[in-house]
Amino acid sequence: MYRTWLQFLALLGGFAVPGVLRVGGMEVFMSNEVEAVNGTEVRLKCTFKSKHPVSLSSVTVSWNFRPLAPGDEESVFYYQDTAYPPTEGRFKGHVVWSGDILRQDASISLQDVPFTFNGTYTCQVRNLPDVHGINGEVTLRVVHKVSVSEIGMLAVAIGAAIAIVLVVLGIFVVFKYRKLNRHANTDLELQERELQERELNARVLEERELNGRVLEDRELNARVLEESELNARVQEERELNASVQEERELNASVLEERELNASVLEERELNASVLEERELNASVLEERELNAREKKEWKDPTVC
Repeated sequence: MYRTWLQFLALLGGFAVPGVLRVGGMEVFMSNEVEAVNGTEVRLKCTFKSKHPVSLSSVTVSWNFRPLAPGDEESVFYYQDTAYPPTEGRFKGHVVWSGDILRQDASISLQDVPFTFNGTYTCQVRNLPDVHGINGEVTLRVVHKVSVSEIGMLAVAIGAAIAIVLVVLGIFVVFKYRKLNRHANTDLELQERELQERELNARVLEERELNGRVLEDRELNARVLEESELNARVQEERELNASVQEERELNASVLEERELNASVLEERELNASVLEERELNASVLEERELNAREKKEWKDPTVC
């Protein structure tokens, strides 16, 4: 029963005396001090608020421990996308994740708390680009289990404290309720924005892929067109070469025919010359015969 009262008072103390530490654009909310009974479980609450959208991949949480007595700082817990509890040291098997990143909660719970857990716990929350600032701190005090007689001694003090705490609690609950509503509304807005941003990114990616395919199709069509034009040019060149070849052959035929005609003409001229020469010779021979007859008649007048 005493443990229940102590946990209740610790919870009230966490609500009534919250510490707000600003981390650049990040706000970290923690209690200044928490008490736990030896061997019980205690939740170290750490909430945050960022000016930038919160997602599982953008937020990192680191919990560290500094003992009351002089000693080195020790890692307690780490979270990024998933929980990474310690695998060695005093906290091995004693720490569990009890937060919710999307609700801006980076809390952890310590189980089976021993006295060696007395000390200061640091909660470091980073949400890119919120990476600078002061970390949140809470001091844990582990106390002994008390007997029933000790409960009686504390009853009067607790009764008086409860009356005051209830009034403060009533005022704070109203304030906290309004603030939680604001946080809830902010969470919904952030989730809606994140969803819209994801849909927009998906559309942009789809559009880029479509543009890439269109560009590939255009390049392919350009290559096909270029190849068609090249083939047309080759075909045209072949036809031109064929025409040239045909023209050359025709010219050769014409030249050959001209040469043949020239030969025929030359032969004709030669034949005409020969014929003319023959006719000339015949005329000469006829003239000679005529002259011979005339000479004969002149020598022999009896010849008729």
